Amino acid sequence: MSKFEDNLWAELQQEHGQTLLRNMTRRQSRRTKRWIVAAAAVTVLGTGALAASAYFGGAPPAYAVVDNPDGSVTLTIRELERFDEATAKLRERGVPAIAVGLRQDCVETGRSLDVPVAAVDFEFTKEASKITITPGRIPVDATVVLATANEGDHWIVTGGVYARDQLPGCLPKRVR
Repeated sequence: MSKFEDNLWAELQQEHGQTLLRNMTRRQSRRTKRWIVAAAAVTVLGTGALAASAYFGGAPPAYAVVDNPDGSVTLTIRELERFDEATAKLRERGVPAIAVGLRQDCVETGRSLDVPVAAVDFEFTKEASKITITPGRIPVDATVVLATANEGDHWIVTGGVYARDQLPGCLPKRVR
């Protein structure tokens, strides 16, 4: 800078330096406050969203039905006693299958067909039971009936193929 510019700058600083410094400090504190308020708002909203999802159904559903690319349908069972819900989800997808209770006091009704169940594959974990059903392998006028029970550390899944017009309301739990 030239001597004139240096003198001008020095004079400007002497006369207006304190005012400029105060204005800059205020501006910075306002920005900082805005960022703090924004960060606090995001934290509160995020915590609220997590709490709400846990409170209002953050747990996995009792039954989940997933369509597979090969045309089969996978029914995942995590909780017992919600058989109507599982059956409704299967029916929505046009799968001729129902879920019923597995109980020791059950008197078996319905007409069981003596055909192999090649339409059903099973996969078991401690948390859930996965049943994959291939609708094209179920005989015409037949329905796959599935029943489940959780014995603490393992699942019991049983079922069969029944005449579509004579379905059981439950399946008997056989004592070993």
